Amino acid sequence: MSAREAIAAGAEFIFAPTLSQETIQVSNRYGKIVIPGVMTPTEMLQAYEWGADAVKIFPASVVGATFIKDVKGPLGHIPIIPTGGIHLDNAQDYIHAGAIAVGVGGSLMNKQYIKANDWAALTDLAKQFTEKVQQARS
Repeated sequence: MSAREAIAAGAEFIFAPTLSQETIQVSNRYGKIVIPGVMTPTEMLQAYEWGADAVKIFPASVVGATFIKDVKGPLGHIPIIPTGGIHLDNAQDYIHAGAIAVGVGGSLMNKQYIKANDWAALTDLAKQFTEKVQQARS
């Protein structure tokens, strides 16, 4: 689905898998937050110069929290959200390194909880992530 189609369907933000100038332009045109996927400092800068609100580092597990800390030196003005490989044991590391948020997918969408329709356990897991991030920010 393109950014335009997603926005027409009611999307309030675009969290894109890759860096695309067109995606950023369309999102900006319609006043939506846009966060493209990037990996290198050059892509981070390019995304931000094109009008991205933040950048998504994926897969963060490949580069780790130290990478975020290191690129925040010269690119401290660019908001970074790492995704891919974020879990309860490392979420705080990324926040401490300078990430504005973390993206969790597989580690939050626990298949056992979903299969068992254990929504209370899934809710509790989401609360644990929220608490970890809040603790790291304080």
